[in-house]
Order: sequence, then C-alpha cells, then structure tokens
Amino acid sequence: MTVLSRFGPFMALLLLAGCAASQPAPAPSLPPEFDPRDPLAPTLLMQQGQVFVDEGRIEAGLERYQAAQRLQPSNPTVFNLIGVAELRRDQPLRALEAFNRALSLAPNYSDARNNRGAAYAQLGQLAQAEADFLAALADTTYANRSGLFFNLGALYLNRSQLEAAEENLRRATRGAAPLEAFLLLAEVQERQGKIEMAEASLRTALSRAPERSIIPRLLGEFLLRQNRRDEAREFFQRVVALAPDSEDARLARSALER
Repeated sequence: MTVLSRFGPFMALLLLAGCAASQPAPAPSLPPEFDPRDPLAPTLLMQQGQVFVDEGRIEAGLERYQAAQRLQPSNPTVFNLIGVAELRRDQPLRALEAFNRALSLAPNYSDARNNRGAAYAQLGQLAQAEADFLAALADTTYANRSGLFFNLGALYLNRSQLEAAEENLRRATRGAAPLEAFLLLAEVQERQGKIEMAEASLRTALSRAPERSIIPRLLGEFLLRQNRRDEAREFFQRVVALAPDSEDARLARSALER
C-alpha cells in the first residue's frame, strides 16, 4: 500500500476466448511441465507463482496464476493472488478488479478483503480502505492480524491521525510483525515528540533485520535530526558497507558529505 512517509512506498483478469458449440473445448494452455488433467496442477501453479512473485518476477508469477485460473475459474484464492501480484507491480485498479472477483466468489474471504483495502489505499480511497480493513478485523479467525493492524496504522498515518496510527502499529509489532511496522511506528512516535520511543523502535527493527540497509539509514537520519552527528555517521557508514550500490547507500553518502 502507498504510505506517505520518510521511507517511501510500501502492494486484468485474463479474458477466456469462447469456442464454437460444435467443437470440443481445447485443453487449457499450460506451461509444458504441467498436465491439465492433474488435479493438483492448479495448486502447483499457484505455489510456483507465489515463488516467482516473492522473487520479484511478477510477470512470471501472473502467468502461473492465470494458468491456474483457466483451470479453476471459480477459485477465489487464485483471484486474490492475482490481485496481490498486481499490487506488487503498482496496478491497483487491476488488483481491485481481481479482489472484487475473489469476494464475489467468497464474500467472507478476509484475506481478499484486507488486500482490497490495500488496493483502495493505493488509489487514495481511504474511507473504502478503512471499511475493508475493519471488516477483516471483525473476523476473529483471520490469521494475518499483524498485517491488518499495519495497514490500519499506515492508513491513519496518511490521515495524520497519529494516536490511532500509533495504537494500530503497536499492535502490528506483536507476534509475526512486518518489519515495516517498526519503521512506521518510529515515524509516528517521532512526529509526536516521543523521541526515546522512536529510537527504540528503530533499534528493534535493526536487531530483527541487520541485513536491511534501509534501517541503519533511517537511524542515521533520525540521529542527525537529534544533532547526534557522530553516532549518525557510524550508521551511514554501515549502510555503505552493507549495500554499496543501493539507493540507501547513495543517500547515506550524501549525508556523510554534508
């Protein structure tokens, strides 16, 4: 979802051709390693698509999802996955269409509702996004509650509702929290003047993911704003050592030159 913050942004259905009634329907076109007669083929296609999407190979992932959708056109899971992939490539309108299709097939599908909220948020339709997030939150069986609280926190931050943002982001940092929850929480706390809490949130993020170059960069920038230049320099140097060719390193070098 799009979040207006210091660390930048965070998430087409295939039209099937008809055939003449006098001719048998052709077998769905699949990658050669998949047999359309195999009842596990749709699941395997979706699993492979998820691997591709996680690797950043969004187009390849979508091809696998769309192949699965041709085999199971009434499976809401595949439409949810298509929507997530479209969000990953910054196509929120296409994502919204896919999530709507998933929810038309399974109206109580909380993951699709949460994800549709993220699509609405990318489109700037925050009231609709909030309604979807709260509806998903009402499902006490929904497993991804940390991600849901993160989405709500990010939405309230976009609205500058800092107390509501902090409350939801704190909830997001419990359990299997997305790392970004700590980063957004630190931003909210700093905006509220809770400097020690903000620093603690950033340092917790660093301890959880020391390999992520964005975290020492954000810590360095935070320390600069507190006029702690020597400490900030150490973190900027760490960024350059971690990922010398990254955008984080470019920004860290710029800060070191000031």
